[in-house]
Amino acid sequence: MDNLKVMVLNAQDLFLFMDKHNHEAVPVTELTEIKWQLMSSSLFSNKSKEKCQILANTIQDAQADIVMMTEVGGPESLANFAKYVLNDEYLSFSLPSNSDRGIDLGYLVKKTLPYEIDIHSHINFPLPYPAKRFSRDVLRLDLKENGEMKMILLLVHIKSKLDLKRADFEGRTRRVLEVKGLVHIYQDLSAQFPHTPILIGGDMNGHAGEKDTEEEFKPIYELTNLKDIAFLARIPEEDRFSYIYFNRGGNRFVQQIDYLFISEDFAHLLDPTECYFPRYKNLLGSPLPVPKRMEQKNILPSDHYPFLATLRI
Repeated sequence: MDNLKVMVLNAQDLFLFMDKHNHEAVPVTELTEIKWQLMSSSLFSNKSKEKCQILANTIQDAQADIVMMTEVGGPESLANFAKYVLNDEYLSFSLPSNSDRGIDLGYLVKKTLPYEIDIHSHINFPLPYPAKRFSRDVLRLDLKENGEMKMILLLVHIKSKLDLKRADFEGRTRRVLEVKGLVHIYQDLSAQFPHTPILIGGDMNGHAGEKDTEEEFKPIYELTNLKDIAFLARIPEEDRFSYIYFNRGGNRFVQQIDYLFISEDFAHLLDPTECYFPRYKNLLGSPLPVPKRMEQKNILPSDHYPFLATLRI
């Protein structure tokens, strides 16, 4: 069996446009921050060069084979990140989503993997009223070998609890419908490919763990045999977090809101010693502090930490 390292990462507004770059001039990673920003003619600012490089170093240090990435600024941004910051070591796959903020979903797949790859969108998957569609997508990636399905990945970014229009308290109605839609897609694929491991990963924007499960995520456990890989790997609870937030009073809270799920039937494929939440380092390789104050959080390359799982396939 070969090991496959799969990372879930919310890259926090990974916009990276290089349409003004003269490819015969200085390599983009040697540009100053000002010139890095001037490479783009987009209305969106490029994510800072340093933060892009730290994200890339985190992916490479973990030796991730596949990165399931949320908050990607479209196919062009992800392709530029793969080409210029990840040394062209990964293929990028992203499709436009239903996002009204331009933050889509995407995969990075190491070029050395010996698999055929197919990608499928669910932007038109019907959800009951008032949701109608996923707020982003459920982006599916198939790994095949000689035409045989080896693994299926489903990447999702569930609607946040923000309710700016004050039409759906904490987005609860939409969140419930999106989770039920995700479960439905998973059930259909499980029936179609009963001997193929299916991973669900991404930013759930809430607590989807087995303990104190938020209401909208209960269908995951009631209707499937999916399990949180961080739970299966017995990562200590104090280390099981991907997000830190501070309320208006300055109080600090840690949460796991980024997940990878797998069926209990395939839990034996996990290498629990190689499942963990990577923490960020600066460009000199020294650990960046886990934030105790808001200003420390702003230094991080993303407001989410990634999660990495290692499977034997």
